[in-house]
Amino acid sequence: MNKFLVFLGDNFLAVLVLLSLIVILIIYERRKGGTKLDTSEMTRLINKGDPLVYDLRSSAEYGAGSIAGALNIQPSSLVKGDSLFKATEEDCVILICSTGTNSSKAAGDLMKQGFTNVNVLSGGIMNWVQSGMPLVKN
Repeated sequence: MNKFLVFLGDNFLAVLVLLSLIVILIIYERRKGGTKLDTSEMTRLINKGDPLVYDLRSSAEYGAGSIAGALNIQPSSLVKGDSLFKATEEDCVILICSTGTNSSKAAGDLMKQGFTNVNVLSGGIMNWVQSGMPLVKN
């Protein structure tokens, strides 16, 4: 412990810069793409309202199992006026992918287009399955 304190004292500026960058990265990642939902929040949102749920995985992954009511769509089709993407700016939209990474990026793109209620399943389908939630075969 003593060596650690000496290291901090000798490298105070470097440690301060590192901690600042970590905080900036956390803030950036949280703002990047929509509201992150865990599985229970997502289930409540689906049961409470009528959100548009889009599964951004490949057709093969989608066919192997997805969340009930989710529509398979490619991220490139998430634009206003696309025939597969039926959402308006005010609709509640939930995006799902394998791990949550692609859906976060897509959510950021939707927010740039003016969509206000964009949500992302945190951890994607992997988190959904690990939580013991059911999948339906399509």
